[in-house]
Amino acid sequence: MSNRENLMKLVKTHIKIEEEQVKQLTELERTTGYAAAKLLLLEMKLDSQKHAGILTSILDMLKGAPANQSLWEYRLESYVDPMVARRSVENHIKMESDVLAHVQEEIKQTKDEGLKLLLQHIAEDEKKHHKILETIVRNTYRISK
Repeated sequence: MSNRENLMKLVKTHIKIEEEQVKQLTELERTTGYAAAKLLLLEMKLDSQKHAGILTSILDMLKGAPANQSLWEYRLESYVDPMVARRSVENHIKMESDVLAHVQEEIKQTKDEGLKLLLQHIAEDEKKHHKILETIVRNTYRISK
């Protein structure tokens, strides 16, 4: 079995695990009576759903991409104006920064520890989103292309 076939097998197993976690977290969320706990379980369930979707897309990409190309090199068949796309991603980076500032202000305004924890999770996600978008600009929308 090749490395790629082995990786695809691992990804398929991972998808099944994430889907099982969604089922279990849905049940936990249903049986939990505390607001903060219910919302944190919802966050985890949505993350598992997201992970399963990403892994399914990874599997599709691995099936289509040549074995000697990374996903950064693998181009999908569609026309996209790189300058328009870059501007759009850069605008989204600005929006993420604005959202992060807003969430940080919300964190300052509450004394509720449960709410503060949930807002901190959102802030962490916004920081990750910001880094992801910067990585996309750095690796995808180079002017030299």
